[in-house]
Amino acid sequence: MRIFKRGTWHYKLLAYMVSQGISLLGSSVVSLAIIWYVTLGTGSGSLIAGVTITTFLPQALVMLYGGVLADRYPPKAIVIISDSLIALFTLVLAIFFIIDIDSIGWVFFFNTLRSFGTGIQLPASKSILPLIVPSEQLMKANSINTGVWSVIQLVSPGLGGLVMSLMDLQYVFFIDVLTAVISIIFLSTIIVPSCQIGHCHENTKEGLKQGFRYIMESKILRSCILLYTVFQFLVVPASQLTPLLASKNVGNEVWILSVVETAFSVGALSVSLFMAYRELHMKHFKLIGLSSIIFGITMILLLPAKGIVVFAAMMLIMGIGSPLYYIPLITHIQESTEDAFMGRTFSYVDLFSSLAIPLGMMIFGPLANFSILLPFLIPGVLLVFLGVWVRMKM
Repeated sequence: MRIFKRGTWHYKLLAYMVSQGISLLGSSVVSLAIIWYVTLGTGSGSLIAGVTITTFLPQALVMLYGGVLADRYPPKAIVIISDSLIALFTLVLAIFFIIDIDSIGWVFFFNTLRSFGTGIQLPASKSILPLIVPSEQLMKANSINTGVWSVIQLVSPGLGGLVMSLMDLQYVFFIDVLTAVISIIFLSTIIVPSCQIGHCHENTKEGLKQGFRYIMESKILRSCILLYTVFQFLVVPASQLTPLLASKNVGNEVWILSVVETAFSVGALSVSLFMAYRELHMKHFKLIGLSSIIFGITMILLLPAKGIVVFAAMMLIMGIGSPLYYIPLITHIQESTEDAFMGRTFSYVDLFSSLAIPLGMMIFGPLANFSILLPFLIPGVLLVFLGVWVRMKM
């Protein structure tokens, strides 16, 4: 098709989506494999919290530096270099398992290294989309991007369950290495315009200060980042402790965890595709508030869900809520941010949301050891109140 001729924004968007989708597929399969490895091997909420902390806290520590790099250097090069390093760390971990150095401690260590690479990559990756897509197409592009994410989340649980039933964990790690190589090849085929940066000679500290001041002077960005952070904190049990709840309520087999994750992804995918091809005539924050209410109610209803059909149905409804907050929120931030500050803005967005996740697991993980009821009931109720408040006030 002519619109996908190389050099057009359609082709750039397609190549970007394929590249990031393939990379995400490998990372998702490995992440699920690690969580299931710890969940089924130990059943400990504290150790699951350890996986979450080593996944998100290190990336939060370097996120701001990653944002400065994204505004100072070509974001495509940063994504390629960081993706290569993440693949290298995963390869070394696979080798450790092959030679029987396979303790959970080493999993945490290399998960930390992978997280550092992700912290550098994320701001640059999110900075690319506004540079290759016309501003009037951002909402649709973000919907398609979220749809790709949903497809990956749909495929990865089944793929993860299949490969874990056919091979040992160390060979699952090689999938991430292979997908990283393919991702880099696709991303290398597009040209990403450089941002117009007026502060490229300033040091990192000054660049961070300017980015922070830019956000603080914008009421819109302040509100978006605060809302995103609070939401991320409250949905931590839904994203991180659902496998543990499913293993207690339904069963502790890999296929059950695969069905649960797949159900969520089906819901997210259906809404993402709908939003990509049909504009929702509702304000951004109305959608975000609706999403919060959906998440809160389904988190509460998951608690008495004992059968796999009922549990999966609740997860599907929860998945429907996911794009309703992510797509409008990210689009709103992109539309409200100048290109020269895009990387630093998203570094702060990702910083606070990344910190919210390990903080949530530090609280909800040990709480799950005491009672699996509390980590879902308390934030579920708060999410409903948050959703109502957002729809009324914002």
